[in-house]
This record gives sequence, structure tokens and C-alpha cells, in this order.
Amino acid sequence: MKLWKTHIVIWSDFDPGRMDLSRLAQEAETGEAYCSRMEAASVPDAKLDLDWDGTEFFGEHDDEAADAA
Repeated sequence: MKLWKTHIVIWSDFDPGRMDLSRLAQEAETGEAYCSRMEAASVPDAKLDLDWDGTEFFGEHDDEAADAA
């Protein structure tokens, strides 16, 4: 299955450990935190990627849609 993998680096002067991802992104957009890098790359076979955690979030239906794209 081909997926896209995104790396985002956000710097802050507070501990975002218990913060929701959407809130942290909002903090970076409003200037309370700083995003120094964001890059995305196509991953032809996610199962071979070191960061892949075996999630079932992307089911068979999504596999077929991704292959058609």
C-alpha cells in the first residue's frame, strides 16, 4: 500500500507531551510555538518503513482507493 509520510518539527518553550496534536499545530500557526520543518514523502510500502506501527487505520477499502489514484 502506498501512503504519504509527513515529518513535522515543532519547537516550543513548554512541554507539549499531553497536548492534542491539533492544538500543538495551532500553537505553531499562531506563533506560540515554531515549526522549523515540514516535509512529506511517498512511501510505496508502509509495512517496510521503520516508523510503521501496523495500524489498521487504513483498511482494505482504502488500499483499493490508493491503488486507483
